[in-house]
This record gives sequence, structure tokens and C-alpha cells, in this order.
Amino acid sequence: KTTIHSMNKLLAEVKGKPEENMIETLAMRTMAKAKYTTENIGHYGLAFDYYTHFTSPIRRYSDLMVHRMIHEYANKNMDQDIQKHFKAQLPDVAEQTSTQERKSIDTERSVNDLKMTEFMADKVGQTFDAIVSSVTSFGIFIQLPNTVEGLIRYEKLGDEYFIYNEEKRQAIGEHTGKVYQIGDKVKIRVANASKLMRQIDFEICEEKAE
Repeated sequence: KTTIHSMNKLLAEVKGKPEENMIETLAMRTMAKAKYTTENIGHYGLAFDYYTHFTSPIRRYSDLMVHRMIHEYANKNMDQDIQKHFKAQLPDVAEQTSTQERKSIDTERSVNDLKMTEFMADKVGQTFDAIVSSVTSFGIFIQLPNTVEGLIRYEKLGDEYFIYNEEKRQAIGEHTGKVYQIGDKVKIRVANASKLMRQIDFEICEEKAE
């Protein structure tokens, strides 16, 4: 819970600032992926010791399953046979629901990537102020103010060889010591927006922006 309070404090501090969306995204990435289970582990984000779906406006299957259980328990006064029925059924339901939710998340991301590349397709060659959103072993991801994200591979950062520091999540120039890290402001040019690959490539057109 202390971690939750610290995270909430951080999110409050960046509210309305240019890096707000990036910080929120990074905070989400640090959390373990949610999954359905018959074991009560509470709800991390809400800081609840007990939690279950019930009235989600999107009516997920997990919500409907809880509705069914409540109806059965209300009608049959939590009969032992009903409890045994659900106890035997729920592990498979939880596993299948978790699997399908992961598939839906992957589909959502794929569609978002496609729409972003479609949006940027006619902007190739244009320049934008942006922020480094992630640093990896193969390049740095850049996020525009409109949340569109693209990649700059290290070979597109000029003639210098960059070394990836995994512990600090930094890209460090071998000769100049130039550092790129999360939150750095940069000015980029849109180099490519491939709808087929669903990938947007940027390139640095200036040194670090002020």
C-alpha cells in the first residue's frame, strides 16, 4: 500500500505536465498483468483486501459469472451442492477468461499500432518535439505529445556507437558520453510509417531539445 501511495503521489506531481502521459504509461508497465483466479488476493490498484467483478459497464464474462453465482446463492441459500459446483467449475473459467483477456489486449494494441501508422503516414519528413519514452538494447522509443510512439534505432543516431546500460535504462555514446534516457526532450523527424509492419520510425534531427 505504501507503494501505491508513492505512485499516486508521483502521478499527482506530473499532472498537467508534458511528461504526464509517459509517466502514467511507465507506471502501468511496472505492474504485473492482472489475471483471474479463485484465490483472493485483493486489488492492488484500489488497495482493497477483497475484490471481485460485479457491475462492470462493459459486462465482461467475469462479471456475468459473479452474477450467476449470486443468483444461485440467493435462490438456494448457498446450498453445499451449489458451492461444490462452482468450486469445480471456477478454476477453468478463471484460466480461460484470463487467456481471452490477454488475447483481447494484444488485439487492441495491434489495432492501435495500425491506426497510429495510418495517422502518421502523411507526416513523413515532418519534425516534432517529443520525449524519450523507453530505452532498449536496440534503440530508443520516442513519444509525441499526441501519444504516438515510434522507434529510433541506434544506427540512426549518427556515426557514434551507443552502449545500452540496462540497469540505468540509458543509451550512452561510446566516445562522447552522450546520454539518452527516459524523459529526455528531443526533436525528431518522421522517417517512416509502415502500415504493413505497423511500425513508425523516427530519426533525430537535432541534439537534445531545450
